[in-house]
Amino acid sequence: MARDGINTVSIWCLFILQWFASAKGNSNQPHIIFIIADDLGWNDVGFHGSNQIPTPNIDALAYNGIVLDRHYTQPCCTPSRAALLTGKYPIRMGLQGLPIAAGHADGIPLNETLLPEYLQKLGYVTRLIGKWHVGSSTTSMTPSKRGFHSHFGYYNGFVSYKSGIHRAENISGFDAYRNLVRSKHEVEGQYLTDVYTKEAVRTITSHGNPSTPLFLVISHLAPHTGAAGVLEVRDEAENSKKFGHISDPARRLYAGVVEALDSSVGAVVEALSSKNMLQNSVIIFISDNGGPTIDPVWGHGNTASNWPLRGLKMSPFEGGVRGVAVIWSALFKNLRWTSSAYMHITDWLPTLYSAAGGDASSLEGLDGTDQWDFLLDVTQADPKNEFLVNINEDLNDWAVVKNEWKLIHVNTSTPFSFSQLYYGEHGRNRTEYSLKMVTDSPTSKNLRKDQPFGKLWDEYMDRRSTLDITRTMLCAERIAASETSDPFFPRDRCSGAPCLFNIHQDPCEFDNVAEDNPEIVEEMLHQLEGYRSGSVKIQNHPFDPASDPEKWGGWWAPWLDPKDSIA
Repeated sequence: MARDGINTVSIWCLFILQWFASAKGNSNQPHIIFIIADDLGWNDVGFHGSNQIPTPNIDALAYNGIVLDRHYTQPCCTPSRAALLTGKYPIRMGLQGLPIAAGHADGIPLNETLLPEYLQKLGYVTRLIGKWHVGSSTTSMTPSKRGFHSHFGYYNGFVSYKSGIHRAENISGFDAYRNLVRSKHEVEGQYLTDVYTKEAVRTITSHGNPSTPLFLVISHLAPHTGAAGVLEVRDEAENSKKFGHISDPARRLYAGVVEALDSSVGAVVEALSSKNMLQNSVIIFISDNGGPTIDPVWGHGNTASNWPLRGLKMSPFEGGVRGVAVIWSALFKNLRWTSSAYMHITDWLPTLYSAAGGDASSLEGLDGTDQWDFLLDVTQADPKNEFLVNINEDLNDWAVVKNEWKLIHVNTSTPFSFSQLYYGEHGRNRTEYSLKMVTDSPTSKNLRKDQPFGKLWDEYMDRRSTLDITRTMLCAERIAASETSDPFFPRDRCSGAPCLFNIHQDPCEFDNVAEDNPEIVEEMLHQLEGYRSGSVKIQNHPFDPASDPEKWGGWWAPWLDPKDSIA
């Protein structure tokens, strides 16, 4: 009996030790908060040098974290989100073309495993707030069926900020869901950025045990235009007063939309701190692509500025694909620096899988690179030196990057050729940059508690000046040439033979050096063909009249149930 008692005690001791080990493992898995801005311009954050639109919370995240100065996305929203969620180039899925339009049965194929599905297997609670836009023709394509424990948001590319209505092909319908349940009452008559912010704060504060890892994606509408290409702010009269220094009325609205987005970042950081989750969190802020200063095709130009970069949303030039990106975590050995290493949006899946405790080397078929060790410790070698920007065979646009070189070809005869030029406000010297707004922001106060104001002031100003001056010097010729013209037409349109740019020395893609470097051009054309060999045809389902909201009680809804239409 004594021996039986000893055995029983031993078993219980072993169980308790295993439980503690398991609990310790869970507590070491960081919370991952991924914030996505929609159509935010490169020059529309203060830490990139513009004084025009205050972004104190985003700036504080940048000054205290790691600025990913060469973070590359896709030229537009659906391809970027597909790349983020799968870790693969969109050419592998036929999503390298235009954004998915409402009523078209395109989307990420169901045989693809998505980032939230991987993280669920590692014990994460996975939440999505906001935009989906990678397929919703069937229920099986929607977020809560593809790895997210919950979704509160919309399926299509955009909605009205105050009604939740999506308008496409001259057809309007509501697009507001909590999981699969219609939730018009939760958004109608309110301001959507604030609605999503409150939902994010509620999700964090009600998370339960802080040791249970959370993966929260906050995929904002802002600063994309709303329904019918309209930018909406909380209060137009008040907004006009606040941003009276901006001469363009449309850009004043844009500033108000960005202001609400920035406040959302601060509220999320505040909530993480109050829940005692901040010190074990990884916070990422990115834009899904470059800003569309103008958009004569769809009418969704939002006056965003990618200055001084060349190109807009829809373009493989830097202004279309080199996006605002910042990451912060107390887990990093080195903070408050700028990474000049390449990071591609496909890298996030293996990087975050590794951060969550998974073995990224076990994931097969990915294009993305695990950059977690590099982020943890800057002494690691740069993990990436080449990647595909995109191949859009419908537009005959493509670009590849290797080391300091970018080889690019565009088609000037398409409706989107406007996106290949230089546009955008420079935002300097219009009003003073307020460092006090940054130091007083919820983000700064929570990331740098008890830091003397003077120390933060000097540190933040030094970080901002370094980021802006370096880029301005590199783009001096382009900047001088465009002072009297907006848009400014480049010397070479890159529509015949491809252009070659040294994007380390010429990030504004001003000087085509292809003729001087024929061997590099040939090498990169070979690189391109390697990517092209793994490409599948662009998905291009026509508009399906069965999706018309009139047939679904005024709602955009999955319309092909029960039979899945996408293999």
